[in-house]
Amino acid sequence: MSEEPPAPSGPRTNFRVITVFAAFSIVALFIYLMVVAEAILLPFVIAVFVVILLDSLAIRLTKTSFFGRHLPTWAGMTISILVFIAGFIFLANLIRSNIADVTAALPGYEENIRSMLDNSLAFFGVRELPSVQELIKQIDVGKTLGSTVSAVAAITGNMMTVLFYIIFILLEQVTFGKKVKALFQKTDDRKRAQEMIEEITKDIQTYIGLKTFVSAITGIFSYGVMAAVGVDFAGFWAVLIFILNFIPYIGSLVGVAFPALLTLVQFDSLIPFVVTGTVLTSVQLAVGNLIEPRLMGRSLNLSPLVILLSLAIFGQIWGVVGMVLSMPFMVIAMIVCANFAATRPVAIILSASGDVNKRHPFL
Repeated sequence: MSEEPPAPSGPRTNFRVITVFAAFSIVALFIYLMVVAEAILLPFVIAVFVVILLDSLAIRLTKTSFFGRHLPTWAGMTISILVFIAGFIFLANLIRSNIADVTAALPGYEENIRSMLDNSLAFFGVRELPSVQELIKQIDVGKTLGSTVSAVAAITGNMMTVLFYIIFILLEQVTFGKKVKALFQKTDDRKRAQEMIEEITKDIQTYIGLKTFVSAITGIFSYGVMAAVGVDFAGFWAVLIFILNFIPYIGSLVGVAFPALLTLVQFDSLIPFVVTGTVLTSVQLAVGNLIEPRLMGRSLNLSPLVILLSLAIFGQIWGVVGMVLSMPFMVIAMIVCANFAATRPVAIILSASGDVNKRHPFL
């Protein structure tokens, strides 16, 4: 019985191997740039995601009928930008006001914490506990103040950089279509390229938009719970829960832990702690297991191992901001890879089930 000769490796197979190798090389290069060019790359990545949110909101506004008429594209984008500006101003004022409120509430928290520590340490036979004032004397106030001012200046500078990037990315979008036409002279190639860009953009906008909507629902419900219990700084915690909801696994846990732990030093009873922790956890579970899967469908199809690795890598390089950006970035990477035949194996590896939405690759 003659053995069947192996199938020859043709140019297409070689091309796919080269493309996959090039894709992994690009990933390695990007990680390297994340480390050495953080000051430049991080504000730019944040600006890209903000622009995706603006585009997603603008598209939904233009598709919605108002008094039987649809908004023009420019009106939808203008409203989206105004909403973003209003949200940015609201967030800045919220942080500023909470800093003042925390300063005013610190004496009460200090007394409650000291009482809790005294009771706990007395159980172990410790009688003397250094006061907060004594601990402050051991701190180099000048150095601490200088570090704080530098951190605030860095944050302010980054926000201004992000705003500038957003403006220029929006301006670049106006001429992007013309550039695509100039790059592809043949009508068929141009049509395929436009279809590919439109599908990738639509999928990315859908994911980012729905994830933001789901996170907003979680933040709103959480705010209602904390306001009803009387937790201090409920608005700030709700915004924090909204942001942390972009971080899988860890984000929801941290979002519940912070306000729940605050109730321990704010109230004399354990009832607010139990109610806050239980209800906030229930909100997270309900949104994460019921609402989000129905809205997101299969768009969130990442392997848990890939999620954990991306959280570790992005968190190690860019901190909490990197952890927030890691999930959308990996989803975008999978969507883009799924739309090319050569990089489709990469998308399958990144996915949880191996099913990349049964796409038909363009190239």
